[in-house]
Amino acid sequence: MFKSPTVSTQQLTAFSLAGLYAGTTTLLFTGLVWSAPSQAYPASIQAQIGPTIPASPTPIPSYPQPAPPPLEIPRQPPLQPIQNAPLPGSTFDAGRAEDYTNYRLGPGDQIQIQVQRFPDLNFGGAINPEGNIVMPLIGSIFLDGLTLAEAQAEIRGRLNQYVVDPVISLALVVPRPVDITVVGEVAQPGFYVIPPNILPRVSSAILLAGGTTSAADLRFVRVRRTLPNGSVVEQNIDLLTPLQTGSTPPSIRIEDGDAIVVPKQTIPQAQGYDTAALANSNLAAKTPVAVSVTGEVGRPGLYALQPGFSRVYDALLAAGGATAASDLAQVRVRRALGNGSVIEQNLDLLSALQGGVLPTFPLAEGDAIIVPKRPISSDSDEVSELVANSTLASQAPVQVTITGEIAKPGFYPLQGGATRVSDALLTAGGITQNADLRAVRVRRALADGRFSEETLDLFTPLQTSAALPDLRLATGDAVIVPRLEPGQDRAYDRQLVSRSTLAKPNIIVRVLSYASGAAGTVTLPSGSTFVDALNNVPLDTANLRKIALIRFDPEQGRAVTLEIDGKQALRGEPAQNPLLQDNDVIVIGRNFVSRITYALNTFTQPFRDILGFLLFFDSLQNSAGNIFAPPGSRR
Repeated sequence: MFKSPTVSTQQLTAFSLAGLYAGTTTLLFTGLVWSAPSQAYPASIQAQIGPTIPASPTPIPSYPQPAPPPLEIPRQPPLQPIQNAPLPGSTFDAGRAEDYTNYRLGPGDQIQIQVQRFPDLNFGGAINPEGNIVMPLIGSIFLDGLTLAEAQAEIRGRLNQYVVDPVISLALVVPRPVDITVVGEVAQPGFYVIPPNILPRVSSAILLAGGTTSAADLRFVRVRRTLPNGSVVEQNIDLLTPLQTGSTPPSIRIEDGDAIVVPKQTIPQAQGYDTAALANSNLAAKTPVAVSVTGEVGRPGLYALQPGFSRVYDALLAAGGATAASDLAQVRVRRALGNGSVIEQNLDLLSALQGGVLPTFPLAEGDAIIVPKRPISSDSDEVSELVANSTLASQAPVQVTITGEIAKPGFYPLQGGATRVSDALLTAGGITQNADLRAVRVRRALADGRFSEETLDLFTPLQTSAALPDLRLATGDAVIVPRLEPGQDRAYDRQLVSRSTLAKPNIIVRVLSYASGAAGTVTLPSGSTFVDALNNVPLDTANLRKIALIRFDPEQGRAVTLEIDGKQALRGEPAQNPLLQDNDVIVIGRNFVSRITYALNTFTQPFRDILGFLLFFDSLQNSAGNIFAPPGSRR
């Protein structure tokens, strides 16, 4: 006779809960299992009752069955902190992104749990924000941070308290969105969420950030991960090689909290980088690159270079080209790196214009291109000529200063290609007859505060018919034309200089003739002599024996008078036929010369400049009726 077994409180509770979730047959048989004496079934059968319950009541086989093998739970080795991680290795999941073996569950993951033979114990839903799910019979289970295998083992262990050796399967239906950070050389650094319909790969993160900039170094993309214990590990990913070779890219899975760092190339690295592979890929950003261009360019400033046109010479062209004073052999590119350091590299663009290789690496956001100024040197003016005739030449006006013995000293813009010293002299009206072309100076201020000066001899080429040492000028240059000092004109042909294209084309001479009873001005070509001025005087009535040539001396600040015998001049006497200068005054008539000379000698205040001198004679012209009709002799 069987003795009624003692039923524990736990067994009664399980019996009651099972009755709520199980069918009639299952409920009756569960009651038999828990209330029957232990001697009624072998131990091996008891161990398998849970997983081997038939769908309908049938005789229980009396032969023993082997127990199922224990569930092997694969575990991923923990990530270890590393300083300089190699390319994808065991630290990160380097398997296919579709393989969720090492995936760790978290809030938002949607999972499906099936319990064989007990469909009422199945679960389908999302892990709540606290990292838990709530299952029938066993209640709340914490799954946050567990792999799928670990979560399955945890649930099986909890069910095993109520169902002997349950057989369950756990599947990830929809993975949660992945929150990441993308920084470095991408179009829009920041925080991003990879949605469930996109595989959480490094390339996906880069695309979400708008793609990489032209200065990104895809050979060393870093994935930085913070472990639960607070330590940080990094893994380097090479995305450039797959673009070059067509091989399979690394498929490291991105997890919540990962940071993807796209480093910036240094300038030496950029010069050997395969830019075409990146530019032709979908990883390249299509946003403009903002750079600054300063120094010897047409229009210094900030420029946005379009994708595909972000090289150094593209920046120079955007800035209006290089000036004639640019030192293209020492162009500097300054770049700020991600670690806060600044690197500067010299580039030789001049060699490229001479047949060398032009640097073609792309510029990065924030790069600064500095084109230094070259010191003045007539010996190396072929460099300016080379630059001026190249596609890099600036067409912007050149602002220069022109002073000294020039018709109209001042500030002048030299347009287009007319930027030589001779162009500057002509723009300012040409040189005066007192200019010394043997020592024209060109002065240039350099970036470091020093001055570079070159002295040009423009007279000797006029004598020998040689080419002019014609420097090309740059903005800020100054051209100084010195005055021919007294006693320094022995070997200097004033008339040759006056008749050259460098001189002022015309001069204005004032003629006061007592014989004609008039005063006026005469315009003569530069290089004209005293005899040329007599063509405008009625010689038959004029007293030519005593003619005064009055000229303003700026050094003394007064008028200087030279008496000339007009008849000797007409007979070809060189000493009586001087070269005329602009603003000379010719006074004809013996008594008239005496009166003008007396007035000048008794003038108490010296003339301040040529203007005061001219105003004096203009006043004489305005009162011609008085000065030409005095009492007494007309001669």
